[in-house]
Amino acid sequence: MATQERPTILLVVDDRATRDMLQFALRFEGLAVLAADDGLVALRVLEHNLPDAIVLELDLPRVSGIDVQQELMAHAETSAIPIVVVIGRASKKPVGVFQVLRRPITADVLLKAVRKALSPEARMPPGDDTDRRRS
Repeated sequence: MATQERPTILLVVDDRATRDMLQFALRFEGLAVLAADDGLVALRVLEHNLPDAIVLELDLPRVSGIDVQQELMAHAETSAIPIVVVIGRASKKPVGVFQVLRRPITADVLLKAVRKALSPEARMPPGDDTDRRRS
C-alpha cells in the first residue's frame, strides 16, 4: 500500500466544506490524505496511489461511489483496501465494505472508523469474503 511511514487515506467526498473539515481532522491525526471531490477523480488518484484505507461517499457526481467500490473490488491490487462508506440516513447499506457511517458524521466518528480500518485485522486477502469487512 502506501510507501511512506504515515498511513495514507483517500478521502472521496463531494461537499467541499465537509471534505475540508474531514481532511483537516485526518491530517491532525497524523495521516497523509489524498482528496477527491467525485468518483472519476478518485479513480484517477487510484491509478497512481494505493492508499491504506478509503473514505468513500456513495452519492458522488460523474462516477458514483458504488461504481468506485465495484472498480476497487474488481482488481486484486485494490480489493483488500478497507473502505469506510459515508451514506445518507435513508440509504441502503452497501455490501462488502469495512464500515458504514450515516450522515451527519463528526470528525471523531470518522477518526474512530479510520483507526479500525487501518488495524491489521481490517485487511482481507483478495477473494476472501468473510464478514470482517462489513460493518
